[in-house]
Amino acid sequence: MTIERETLLIQSIAESERGGLKLVLSDGRKLTLSVKSWSQLELSQGRDIGPAELLQLESESLYNEVRQKALALLAQREHSHEELKRKLRTRFPDRAAHIERCLEEMHSLQYQSDERFARLFIESRLNNRRKGPYLILADLQQRGISREIAQPILEERTDREFWLNRIRDYLEDLCKTGKKNKRSALGQNLFQRGFSHDLIEIVLSEKGIGEY
Repeated sequence: MTIERETLLIQSIAESERGGLKLVLSDGRKLTLSVKSWSQLELSQGRDIGPAELLQLESESLYNEVRQKALALLAQREHSHEELKRKLRTRFPDRAAHIERCLEEMHSLQYQSDERFARLFIESRLNNRRKGPYLILADLQQRGISREIAQPILEERTDREFWLNRIRDYLEDLCKTGKKNKRSALGQNLFQRGFSHDLIEIVLSEKGIGEY
């Protein structure tokens, strides 16, 4: 004896608040798809939904949730690929395939760009006089930006004299305290801020700072 399954229909379609399509099936189930997904599935209101198509609809609805979250995060500020992936994995720990697909889509549409993120990040960090180039590059690496991307951008915005002046300014701030700092202590402080040893030594020497 064959048991016929209950026929499911797409009962209604309406535009969602975020620009997608909200579907109501005949069993009361509610799914939300992007317009692109709906178009690719080539479905229409009132049509019967088979098991395979239902699985597709459910998967696309889950993907749409990931996509909407990614768009919301990117609307707040620029994100690196790794930052966006980490946040999406935290929100959707069981949707790895959907997340990878979303990341590819965001990149292909240029909604997410590591190069654009790196440029904005470097610009903001250059406004902080107390951070040297190596610390800025390290901060970017923690956010998943490789040195191959970051180094050329940093070099576009700065040069040797730029960093010498940064060291001079920071050293002046350190010396304003009136505390007698040893040359080695000052050098270590500057090095920890991401400035190179050779440039630090140049500035310490021109300032006549020795061991006390």
